[in-house]
Amino acid sequence: MTEPKPRLDCAATGPLFNANAMKLGVFGLNVASAGALTTSPDRHRISWDQNVRLARMAEDAGFEAVVPFARWRGFGGETNPWGESFETFTWAAGLAAATRRIALVATVNMMTMPAVAAAKQLSTIDHISHGRAVLNVVAGWMEIEMRMFGVGALGHDDRYAQGAEWMEALYRLWTAEEPFDLRGKYLSIEGGLQQPKNVQSPRPPVMNAAFSTTGHAFAARWADIAFISPNPDKPESAVEQVRALRAMADARGRDMQIWVATSVAGAPTAEAARAYVAQYSGPEMDIGAVENFTRLMMGGTAMPDDQRAAMLRHVAAHIGGFPLVGSYQDIAGKIAALSEAGVDGLCLTWMDYERGLPDFIANILPLMEKAGLRRPFMDAAGPAA
Repeated sequence: MTEPKPRLDCAATGPLFNANAMKLGVFGLNVASAGALTTSPDRHRISWDQNVRLARMAEDAGFEAVVPFARWRGFGGETNPWGESFETFTWAAGLAAATRRIALVATVNMMTMPAVAAAKQLSTIDHISHGRAVLNVVAGWMEIEMRMFGVGALGHDDRYAQGAEWMEALYRLWTAEEPFDLRGKYLSIEGGLQQPKNVQSPRPPVMNAAFSTTGHAFAARWADIAFISPNPDKPESAVEQVRALRAMADARGRDMQIWVATSVAGAPTAEAARAYVAQYSGPEMDIGAVENFTRLMMGGTAMPDDQRAAMLRHVAAHIGGFPLVGSYQDIAGKIAALSEAGVDGLCLTWMDYERGLPDFIANILPLMEKAGLRRPFMDAAGPAA
């Protein structure tokens, strides 16, 4: 396959491109137990009506996006977390018709769907939503899921090489006005064309979460919104990671937003927040699911027993990402520090979305507004029907 020409920038007309210094997205709403591997009776369970209600709640509070996990199998154990999920393209299309202003993200593993299908499906969502569609592309490897799709084993760097061909095809499908052919090592397209074009011209935004050096190089080349994963024990790592990723993008003559996936547990006091997390990740931990997660997603871990126990508790409590745990003031301060480090947006998960989302809106969002991280939101369109 020929080297792609410098790609076009995405449209900057959708909800992700407003003036808020810190954008907000609800992450993993479509997946059971998205935020914690726990047997807690309050763990996240999913229904379509619940997803619509919570997406509208986030929209009415001014959140910029709802971002789904693309999952096909769970982690077993007692509760099989992530085992129940809504497929992300149809999920985003349904929410597009049920909302007015929030961005609807569809997530796809590039090894599981042809670029031709993804381009057309995302474009359809863009029309349903009148220009609010975003595509989140991933290249992760979970063997039991890949076997379901008949995908042969690919090494880490090979997955991103395949992804680069996939992205070239995607962008050409979104922008080409005449049929084209592409032939690469991993994919082949004859007479590729997609009509109608997207509402967002020249194309919708693309999001990517990749944390290796190869993954960040991929994101710097292809993504408009990319994720970093700061070390919670090393706050300065956020500055370092932002600086490195922006340098990769700058070298390609590009700019991007940088986001962080987070796990939120707030309370009036730090002690209450820590006790809450300790309960659902300690006595209520789904140990079988946590063990399976570390084996399937982290390659297993060899370490002393006390370190391993601490690691398992961390996985159980903060599978959704960077921990934002503490009093409401504590969390607002941590968010401000991430903003100071150059982070543009947060994807938020909770153990219990029914409790966590309204709690965040009532108690943390006003503190973010007071700190100048967000503007008070007024939806001119009014509430969703």
